[in-house]
Amino acid sequence: MELQLIATTENSSSYIQSLQKAIVPFFRNRRRSHVFQQDTTSIHTSKEALGWLASKGINALDWPAYSPGLNPIENLWGILARRVYKNETQYNTVQDLKAALLQEWNAISVAELQNLVASMPKQMFKVIQNHGGETSY
Repeated sequence: MELQLIATTENSSSYIQSLQKAIVPFFRNRRRSHVFQQDTTSIHTSKEALGWLASKGINALDWPAYSPGLNPIENLWGILARRVYKNETQYNTVQDLKAALLQEWNAISVAELQNLVASMPKQMFKVIQNHGGETSY
């Protein structure tokens, strides 16, 4: 999936616009086989956003609060940040930073993504050990 860069602070309405642009095309032929995962940020769980997802026939995963250790994307953001800022790289313009983000995002391999997903049973075990609390993933 293509990385979506957002230039403003999101609210429920702008979040829905972002979903319309990126998620609806992805789910177009996958509604029965895929479930959309998002965290419990208020703009994600607003009546407006959840109603919009339902109106598009997109199933959203019921996600527990305070559970970043169970979301592979959190580790992916860490990988992306380390690559973009390797050797303490500084960017002179927003465009330079965006270009670096897109280049590194596109360089992430399928094997890396599979490894992140494969780590989820171990992460779930850690959450269970912490009685549902956060983990150091």
